[in-house]
Amino acid sequence: MGACGCGYTTDPEKNCNGTHRVVQAVKTDIAQALAAKGLTEASELVKEFKKSS
Repeated sequence: MGACGCGYTTDPEKNCNGTHRVVQAVKTDIAQALAAKGLTEASELVKEFKKSS
């Protein structure tokens, strides 16, 4: 697949292995749960979070 740009890979050589898809799905679930509880600001923070290094 190639070098990972998202930083979430579990591959020891840092190649993309699709982990970003799982991370995105979990972030979406968390954001929806927060929004359902009326925590819109927290939901937006989860949606916009980007891993730094």
